[in-house]
Amino acid sequence: MTTQVKKVVPVIFRMDNNERQILVFRHQLAGIQIVKGTVELNEHLETAALRELFEESGIENAVIQKFMGIHYPQQVGPHWYVYLCQVNEVLRDQWRHYCADDGGLVFEFFWHPLKLLPTDEWHPLFQDLLKFIQSDGGVNSAK
Repeated sequence: MTTQVKKVVPVIFRMDNNERQILVFRHQLAGIQIVKGTVELNEHLETAALRELFEESGIENAVIQKFMGIHYPQQVGPHWYVYLCQVNEVLRDQWRHYCADDGGLVFEFFWHPLKLLPTDEWHPLFQDLLKFIQSDGGVNSAK
């Protein structure tokens, strides 16, 4: 029996000057992205989402607030399980975090206004993910 690979996406929103923003980062090699990672063997989706959030951003005081839905990326591959997370710490406007993935990379985190469309700097798969989060199935059900 083969195990199907699954991906998780922990999403964090904040309000700043009455504007909802989403946490994103600039990947050194692959443009602007939202935290996403692979679920390990026998790992619960929620546990994987929080683990990936910590590994990629350094955020460790978070909990799952709600399941936002399943995103089906345009490329062939695993489905992405999207979770809204609540962070129980004050996050800066921007920061850098060393991630051990792919031999070690520094990710630059910042906040993107949720209502804005992604720019060409966004990785194409994450442009589609942002549109999913902005849609009725994503952000509007997360209010």
